Amino acid sequence: MAISPTRDDILDKIADVLEYLGLDLTDENFADTPERWFKYLESFCQPYDPEIDLCKAFEAPVENAYAHAMVVQTNIPYQAVCAHHLVPVLGFCHLGYIPSGRVVGLSKLTRLVRGVAKSAPSLQENVGNEIADALVHYLGALGSIVVITAEHGCMACRGVAQLGIFTTTASIRGVFQDDPKARQEFYNLVSLRGVRNG
Repeated sequence: MAISPTRDDILDKIADVLEYLGLDLTDENFADTPERWFKYLESFCQPYDPEIDLCKAFEAPVENAYAHAMVVQTNIPYQAVCAHHLVPVLGFCHLGYIPSGRVVGLSKLTRLVRGVAKSAPSLQENVGNEIADALVHYLGALGSIVVITAEHGCMACRGVAQLGIFTTTASIRGVFQDDPKARQEFYNLVSLRGVRNG
């Protein structure tokens, strides 16, 4: 039966890697690097269940004007870690949904983005899909759309090594997928609010 490594075992292995790369861990600048790196990665491995935030939706009587009004939130900070290289992916998320009589507190949308993005190293496309699916599943939304624009550290610091390249992904569900007018209205609202991408 395999014995699970302890935190100290893991930190020792990180230190071994750094020493293998020729770094002097007696140098005060590297003294706590294994611990810092572990904490960094650990902060992007926080299990998250969208239901925690989205189950607190409010029932909006159908006769209310906002029961089916499009809800759009822009420039939500997006901080994630790339599953391929474990380096930061930084940018902004813009999302919208059309309620089917249930709306959620606005802060919950930002919590949703942060929670999904920091639940595990992932791909940008997967994060967007998970957020879009959660809005439909937990709110019963008629449609959802999630646009993420971010700079990937794996492109900025290695490989092509070019700064300022942003990747945009769009996850589209329901009404936004079926009705071009609804989709265009979302993009118009996002544009009016002044989208940030870095």
